[in-house]
Amino acid sequence: MTYSLLQLPKPISALGCWVPHLPGFTHVVGYSGIGHFLLLGEETNDYAVLHPFPQAYKSYGRFESVATFEREILTDPGFAEHVLRLEHQAAIRQLLGPLGAEEIYIPRPYPFLGGTEEPDTYMKGNVWVFAELVGQSHGYGE
Repeated sequence: MTYSLLQLPKPISALGCWVPHLPGFTHVVGYSGIGHFLLLGEETNDYAVLHPFPQAYKSYGRFESVATFEREILTDPGFAEHVLRLEHQAAIRQLLGPLGAEEIYIPRPYPFLGGTEEPDTYMKGNVWVFAELVGQSHGYGE
């Protein structure tokens, strides 16, 4: 799994301390195996991807559905290579095995704290705990 789409989108509050930094987004519709969050602004149908380590998100515009966003963006070869990092995730999966429900691969230490993101530096962890811990590491929620 390089990304997971949620059967039922979670309210943006699932991202805890990130909420004030994600204006206009109302739901999390999924996440990548390495910790990106797929966001939806329900009123506008705007979709974005949150990149927690650099404290950034990129808006991809309006789509009529999650399925359209997936087809147009998530399966795009450039997105797969540069954001999802398919080969990188495959190398990590080779070392740690497949992910379970609500798990992602997490580098230790985080890259903004000096981590290299080499495959052997990863562990598995809960995606929602990860979001909160990375946000707190950036000083959010204080």
